Amino acid sequence: MSRSLKQKITLAVLKQLPYENTPLEKVIRSWWFTMHGDGLRLTTLGDIKFREAEIEYYVCPMNVKHYTWYQFITDCNNKLKCPYFLGVNKKEGDKVEPYIRLYDSKIAMMMTLYGDIQSYLESIKGRK
Repeated sequence: MSRSLKQKITLAVLKQLPYENTPLEKVIRSWWFTMHGDGLRLTTLGDIKFREAEIEYYVCPMNVKHYTWYQFITDCNNKLKCPYFLGVNKKEGDKVEPYIRLYDSKIAMMMTLYGDIQSYLESIKGRK
């Protein structure tokens, strides 16, 4: 049986966490927003485990305009070919700054060249 990309990534990260002995299916359920399918969005626990495993990442500010949140998440799931985490940094007062943490240097560089996540996502043709 061929493993999915999500399973392959999870197994590679687990190798960096020798103390982790949870079954693969349970790990996938807790680290990823979707157990099946192509989306590579990490949960908070998944993001923590990737950082514990010292997987290289890049944090890019996120300013989503002219988008519904659902459409944005759908585009990320369909177009980002690397694990990613969406979060917010709380600043002084009530101000929050959303960010996306990307676990792929090439995609982070391309996003930087395009200027923001939305422009980068718009440049990628969707999967058929």
